[in-house]
Amino acid sequence: MTSGTQKWLKKHLVDSQILSFQKKSLKEHTSVLILYTLITFILTYPVVFKIRNYIPGSGDAFQWIRILWYTPVAIFNPNLTTLTHDYLIFYPDGIPASPFQSAFNQILSYVLSNIMEIHVVYTILWLLSFIFGAYGTYLLVRYLTGDRTSSFIAGIVFAFSPYHFVHSLGHFGATSIEWIPFCALYLMKMFKEGGVRNSFFAGIFFILVAMSDLQYMVFMGIFVMLLFVYEIYVFLRTENRGYKEKNRGYKEILKKIFYKYAIFGFVSFIGIIPLTLENILTATSGDNFLKLSPSETVMYSADLLSFFIPSVLHPVFGNITTEIYNNFSGNTSENTMFIGYTVILLSLLAVYRLKGNKYVKFWLIAALSFSIISLGPLLHVNGKISFTEFNTTVPLPYLVLYYLIPFLDNCRTTGRFFVIASLSFAVLMGYGASELLKSNRINKTATAIVITGLIIFEYLAVPVSISPVDEPSFYKEISQDKGNYALLEIPATKDYVAGSTIIYYQTIHGKPVIGNWAARYPSNARDFELNTPVVRELTYLQSTGDILDQDIDQVGTSILNYYNISYIILHTNYMNDREIDFAEKLIQMNLNAERKIYEQDSLIVYHVKKEPLKSFMALKDGWNSLEKLNVEPTRWMSNNATILVYSNSSRNATLSFNARSFHSPKTLEVYNGKTLQDRQTISTVFSSISIPISLKKGENLILLHVPEGPEIPCEIPGLNSKDSRELSIAFQEVQLT
Repeated sequence: MTSGTQKWLKKHLVDSQILSFQKKSLKEHTSVLILYTLITFILTYPVVFKIRNYIPGSGDAFQWIRILWYTPVAIFNPNLTTLTHDYLIFYPDGIPASPFQSAFNQILSYVLSNIMEIHVVYTILWLLSFIFGAYGTYLLVRYLTGDRTSSFIAGIVFAFSPYHFVHSLGHFGATSIEWIPFCALYLMKMFKEGGVRNSFFAGIFFILVAMSDLQYMVFMGIFVMLLFVYEIYVFLRTENRGYKEKNRGYKEILKKIFYKYAIFGFVSFIGIIPLTLENILTATSGDNFLKLSPSETVMYSADLLSFFIPSVLHPVFGNITTEIYNNFSGNTSENTMFIGYTVILLSLLAVYRLKGNKYVKFWLIAALSFSIISLGPLLHVNGKISFTEFNTTVPLPYLVLYYLIPFLDNCRTTGRFFVIASLSFAVLMGYGASELLKSNRINKTATAIVITGLIIFEYLAVPVSISPVDEPSFYKEISQDKGNYALLEIPATKDYVAGSTIIYYQTIHGKPVIGNWAARYPSNARDFELNTPVVRELTYLQSTGDILDQDIDQVGTSILNYYNISYIILHTNYMNDREIDFAEKLIQMNLNAERKIYEQDSLIVYHVKKEPLKSFMALKDGWNSLEKLNVEPTRWMSNNATILVYSNSSRNATLSFNARSFHSPKTLEVYNGKTLQDRQTISTVFSSISIPISLKKGENLILLHVPEGPEIPCEIPGLNSKDSRELSIAFQEVQLT
């Protein structure tokens, strides 16, 4: 046989082996994905069987469907709304918006929504978080242990954990865990093998984590820092045992470590800046509405008992554990940390059997670290944060991280740190199961089935809670109307449950809505609802009066016409008889509106008629909340406040009101636009004031200005006040004659 023939045969044999390996590998991964898909359909029953008319979860789930719908609307309709400012809710001013709350899901939903309904797209993406969360974990543990069976079980641990299930009922960003194990896989490859390729793909998957949930980006960033420190520690410890004697340069190895993390950091940074820029600008601005009170961080921290108590979703133990969960602070979804007794035992087995394995040690450190961080700044035990007769609190490591890590103060739900601990426990369980299955004295298949069965039983959450997705005929009717006008939905703002569901209907009709709900919004976002006559009474379903003295039955329709509010929709299934009666009487007595009932959809709809605008007033910016002084409705202003005056003709008028200053006499300047109308000195007791004003036809913005500025009651010695508002002048009975 010639040498050429031998080379050909050798090459052909190698090619055949590679092809055979590739076919075998493809078959393995296809089989794994199919099995995880079947398990997902079973453990999330009845979601896939109700996919056309129901969605998993409720409440925030509808908010998320609306977010997925909103992204392409903002991109392709810049004259209507924008990615960074949402004008379709909290009409007419809108609120700042985070453009990429879950960019991966937003992009994919746009692609899929061209061929299917948006709520079906939502459910498919929801299901994929389980399937690929499991598959990614399988790949990670398969790489670390080489054991397919234990890796498959580990995928179930991470993807179907109680943590994932409780958040899947509404927190879609927190549901999107699927890219975390892929990122961890390439980080471990980067740790074990080095190489530019592994650093690059670790960065790509880190970007995908950020594109799924920005909080998870922060958590994964801390995970990377932990791995970096651990790798330096392992190297230094090894070097002290004689690394230099093996002629491997100390500085050269450190340089390689820094180099691979630098590549990872560069790739990640390039990808996440577009996703986070708007949030960074908000967080560094003077009005960081993303930062909530530190007390909320304490409230939404995990409770120590929650690590050992089965989920309230469990079909057997749920009724029992609910009573315990009710003792915890925050809510159930932020307090579900149960990882399961089977997983804990197998994790302990891994730590015991492989105590010298540096990778097992790292995952143990990660599991413990992120479990402790999820407990928040102060230890909670059965809902209590202070102990003994001395009301002692126990500070935890998160308290340090809160001040050290940028923007962590915007992540109020510290319990969600547990997602990284959940993956860590899945990996440790994989190591432990692998060790157990290596024993020749047991039946491996039977043991694997028992382990899987125990874990699934501990994690059970069937049947998964689902909510119907309906399309009221009224919304389908107005969706055909190309006109752009606003809707006033009752009781969307007053009732979170109603609002979070009602906002879904915007994906049908596409019209702006007054108020409603958002996860976070600026403190002045509800000023329009609180300050505008008719809108305030209908939104909050109570007649409290206000400082503006005008006949609502005369000007109510004009106010709604001016703001282009065409329909008032009463959702009677969210209202009691008293509320329905109040709203209907207010509308019928004060507005020129046509009534129509959609009984099947539990809607009463009023179409506000168009008529020539009459002169009216409405409060704008700078007013404190309504209160009563001397039994009269009263509002305090700071140093500036504005009143909108619509005049149906150019004329001279008189603005009269009762006013008093806070603590000391103050000067009040009244402007119409930039033109000073009058200047008055206001005393500390209520007195009647009259200001001549020259009005133009149309909109007039009356500015009330106090040159001396406001005072803060709690800062004035001798007042013994806790009031931290900025106060200058109080107003009552504002009239325009």
